[in-house]
Amino acid sequence: MQASPLITAGQLIGDLAQIISSASSYIFSVIIALVVLALLLRFIVEALKLSPFGRFAYYATRPANDMLRNMRQSRFYFPLKRAFGFDPAIIMLLIATAILCYVAYVIIDYLTKVIWALSGALTAFGRGHLFNGARFLIGTLLLTAVFYLMVLMTLVFINWLFGLLSRPAYRALERIGPLLRLFEFGGVLAGWSFLLLWIALSIAALAIQIIFLSGSSGL
Repeated sequence: MQASPLITAGQLIGDLAQIISSASSYIFSVIIALVVLALLLRFIVEALKLSPFGRFAYYATRPANDMLRNMRQSRFYFPLKRAFGFDPAIIMLLIATAILCYVAYVIIDYLTKVIWALSGALTAFGRGHLFNGARFLIGTLLLTAVFYLMVLMTLVFINWLFGLLSRPAYRALERIGPLLRLFEFGGVLAGWSFLLLWIALSIAALAIQIIFLSGSSGL
C-alpha cells in the first residue's frame, strides 16, 4: 500500500531534522575555529611586524581587533584586568565564544524541535489523525514564533559579545525592543530584561511542547 504524500513529506522533514542535529557539532567546531583563526592571524601579523596600513594586515587583523575591542568595552573588562593583573581580553573572547556555542546549541535544538513538530503534524494528518495533526500544527506555529524571537535575541547577543552583525542586530533590536521593555522591572532586576525574556521564552517553549507536541515524533 502506497504511503500518503503527507506521511512521505513528514518522513523527509524528520530526516532533515536528524541531519541538522547531527551537523550541529560541526557548527560549534566552525565557530571555535573561526575565532581561533582570527586570533592566530592577528598574532602572526604582529609577530612579523607587518605594516598595519597594508591591505593584508588590515583585513587579516580586523576581525580579531573588532572582537577584542568589544571585549575591552565590556563592563567586566576592568574588574577582570584588576583581578588578573594583565589584559584579559583574549580570555574574555574565548569565554564569550563558549557562551556563543551554548546559545547556538539552544537555537539549533529549537530549530530541530520545530522541524520535528512539523513532521509530526504532517504524519498525523496523513494517517487521518486530524485532532493530533491540528494539535501538532498549532504547536509547530507557536514554537516557530518562540524560535523566531530567540533568533532575534541571538543576533543582538552576538553583536553585544563580539561587535559583529551590527546591521542585523540593530534591526533585531528594533523588533525585540518592546518585549525587552516589558521585562524591565527596575530595582534589583534593573538591566536583567534580556535574561528574563530569554527565560520566559524558554518556559513558553517548554509549555508548548508539553501541551501541544507531546507524542510528536522526535520530541
